[in-house]
Amino acid sequence: MKYLFFLAVASLAATGCNASGSKAAAAEKADEVAVRVGSRAFTNSELDTRLKTDIEAFQKRAAAAEAQITTQLEDMHRQVREQEYNLRKKALTEVLFEMEATQKGLTRNTLVEQEITSKAVVTRPDIDQLWEKVKDGAKGSTKEQMQGQLQQMIAQQKTEAQLSRYQRELFKKYKVSFIGLQPQRKVVAVPADAPALGPANASVTIVEFTDYQCPYCQQAQQYVEQVMTAYKDRVRLVYRDFPLDFHAQAKSAGVAARCGGDQGKFWELHTNLLNAPGKLDQVDFATRAGALGLDVGRFQTCLASGKFDAQIQKSIEDGKAVGVSGTPTFLINGRAFSGAQPFEAFERIIEEELAFPAPKTAKQ
Repeated sequence: MKYLFFLAVASLAATGCNASGSKAAAAEKADEVAVRVGSRAFTNSELDTRLKTDIEAFQKRAAAAEAQITTQLEDMHRQVREQEYNLRKKALTEVLFEMEATQKGLTRNTLVEQEITSKAVVTRPDIDQLWEKVKDGAKGSTKEQMQGQLQQMIAQQKTEAQLSRYQRELFKKYKVSFIGLQPQRKVVAVPADAPALGPANASVTIVEFTDYQCPYCQQAQQYVEQVMTAYKDRVRLVYRDFPLDFHAQAKSAGVAARCGGDQGKFWELHTNLLNAPGKLDQVDFATRAGALGLDVGRFQTCLASGKFDAQIQKSIEDGKAVGVSGTPTFLINGRAFSGAQPFEAFERIIEEELAFPAPKTAKQ
């Protein structure tokens, strides 16, 4: 019922927003006689003037609610289209499995076992490595107690990775050309002054919206570095600031990184802030700058200047415009995903983009 009510409200809001002549109708409504008190008539507009502040506040709340519903509907539609894309790609993969199985004289299940399941073997080092990553959040459980969960997580990750790898092989072998079947992409603003690594003409552009005080951004940094090492000249990484309101030092850290860029060391300070979280105060920033060989006096003058405030605010607005609400958020050729996702999550999308180049969606 709640969902149906939401859709009904959203539908009404959308209809009201798009209806032609709505302003004229509202003006006529305002001039209508609302009530009579004895022989005196009062129009809606006359009554409204007596509560002007309340009416204006109500109208602002209504407009904000309508905008929120519109955004939610747009997000819902994008999610539906993305799910449709994934399901159709899955159906295409099944067709290719059947073609390959027939060519090799195998059953479909035998082919899957041979090419995917048998290659997703979980080893003891795999378990040890995953345990090191998750043990701080284990809430008192031991590695032995979580053995089954760890093994299941690794098996799923490896199976997905092998499936993705084999899927790409079949796409290439059978010369699949994606025409109408395309994933959902967002148009991402990339200003000329945005910090970037990699060639401007790279096949894949990753736009990263980050908050330096966000623990998930800090965790994701290792995977971003792994991506840039693995793909080098084929991927361009663009950094955008998105300091969250409840992280008091995040914006200051963004300014510090850009002040490092003033002396040619944006990326060195950027990675330092994410890989070595600290107090993120003025003393901390100056210490980091000194360790990187920057002119500390010039750096501190930059911190106090406010010269990057407008750029950071524009970055926040650009992020909100494409639906960013949390960090880290990555857009790979306009394909969005959020959180501290492992290297394999990046790899799957990047490999697909490299194999089947799509129009760029980053606007300069």
